[in-house]
Amino acid sequence: MRLAALALVALLGTPAAAWADSRPAITPRIRVAQTLTAVERATSAVAKAESARAQLVADRAKLARRYENELAEVDKLKRQKASWRRDRALRGKLAASLETARSLGTLAERLKKADKEVVRARAAALVAVDQALVTATGPSRGDLERKRRAWAPAPPPPRKIVIPDEALDPLADPEELELQAAHLRDAEAELGREVARLEAQAVRYDRAAELRRQHERAAELAVRDESDPRRIGTQARGGGFEATAANDGLGAPPNEDDGPAGPDPSGIAGDSRDFATALSDVVDPSTVDALRRAERSSDPSTRAAAARRARDAVNQRLATMKKRRAAIEGRARELRAP
Repeated sequence: MRLAALALVALLGTPAAAWADSRPAITPRIRVAQTLTAVERATSAVAKAESARAQLVADRAKLARRYENELAEVDKLKRQKASWRRDRALRGKLAASLETARSLGTLAERLKKADKEVVRARAAALVAVDQALVTATGPSRGDLERKRRAWAPAPPPPRKIVIPDEALDPLADPEELELQAAHLRDAEAELGREVARLEAQAVRYDRAAELRRQHERAAELAVRDESDPRRIGTQARGGGFEATAANDGLGAPPNEDDGPAGPDPSGIAGDSRDFATALSDVVDPSTVDALRRAERSSDPSTRAAAARRARDAVNQRLATMKKRRAAIEGRARELRAP
């Protein structure tokens, strides 16, 4: 008994630092495993925002049913014979229905904010998924693509660009020629915007292709280093997290600058724009086929090449249209000359 008491006193007298040193240390590997990835954090944020919105929708439905019941009771009281008891009940029901209507208005404002929060969370999640897709392979890539399809906003229906008549009618009067030239100018402006969108998409996919090449090069170097017999000595001497992570194939942590920092400033959401349909009457059929093949391809280099080919074709059509418009405007000036 005395020995047990002495052992307890010795344990209580141990300094805090020594007590902390006696606990099992958490290795860096465990800390890394416990750290959530960007996609996991984004998935949690989207689920939280969608859950909050679903709760508000359920509350609104419940409140709307109550409001309908209150209005039905008010109508029932109004059809009754006028009396002091009926008027008192009617005033109470009207006040309750008015309060419910105010609550519905407040809930509608909260629901608008929840909708915006869901859109914001999904946009941030798409950025994280796009960054992860650059280096993802196998089942993980399929899971990321499913998440991207679920979170991406619904693309607008594809709209075909219609080119107005470019032929010069020698029998047309000046007013008709000027109206034709105005329609051509509008079409030129629309084609100019398509050129800018195609160039932005090509730059975006060029960047993704370069990131993929860098990742493949890093993986190749990691495999080469693993086959180096001198690497065993390095790990034994270092014993740190850097050597262990390199041997495990983890590599360096991703750089935030390696991926897009936010939504595409050009307004293009990657695959959401159907250029093949929009430009089907503008460029030649072979270019349209190349765009459709690129839409089905997962290679960013192929998509960038198709976008640049379509951009060049649209530029050629734009130059031809400008020449024909200039001829039409010249003919209109000739007819108006005294």
